[in-house]
Amino acid sequence: MSVDTSIAAAGSTPRIGVLHCGTYPALRTLADPALQPYRLESIYLPDADPAALADLDAVLVGDRLHQGQLARFAPAIREALQDSGKTVIILGENKVERWLPNVGYTFRPTVFWTWRTGEDNGTRLRLPADPMWQYLTERAVSWHHHGLLHPPEGARSLVVMEENGTESGALLYVDEVTQPARLLVTTMDPIYHHGSGFMPGASQLLYSLLRWATATHVPALQA
Repeated sequence: MSVDTSIAAAGSTPRIGVLHCGTYPALRTLADPALQPYRLESIYLPDADPAALADLDAVLVGDRLHQGQLARFAPAIREALQDSGKTVIILGENKVERWLPNVGYTFRPTVFWTWRTGEDNGTRLRLPADPMWQYLTERAVSWHHHGLLHPPEGARSLVVMEENGTESGALLYVDEVTQPARLLVTTMDPIYHHGSGFMPGASQLLYSLLRWATATHVPALQA
């Protein structure tokens, strides 16, 4: 689905729901004054009804969710992917290969400190002309990750891992061809690190994803 941002700019503010399990980083993120203009809706998995996702314009699957609670919502997330008016963002450490169709995963150990030491952790940016780079910066996507994704054919791998000169998997990709909805998946976990006050690049990524989902939103009647 191609989105004209000039149309989206004139559209309504999207309803963005954040799926979380009530951890301190998630609650602190939801209370962040800088995010209040987005009017984020708290979807607390232990109490929420999965049917609530049907009324959202954007579904943000928070990182590091309890797998039992996430499993209860997985069918509703897959249903949301069938709605051409929706944007679905799935953050890291959620074992997407078990419940998200058409994506594989390969474990890699997490390197925490390269964002401070400046060492090369293998992160590479791709597709420089892609419209997503109007919202993302290198710092926002180069702090750390939790493994490699293997997206379906036609998805756009914007951030990848290079090992021994060979591209071995994606760290962030956008898929607008496999299903009607827009889908962005990453193995980075920005809510955890933003809410923990740990890694400034994580905050940049979270802000950037919300800005993208809002600025490019097309109301349902125009989608």
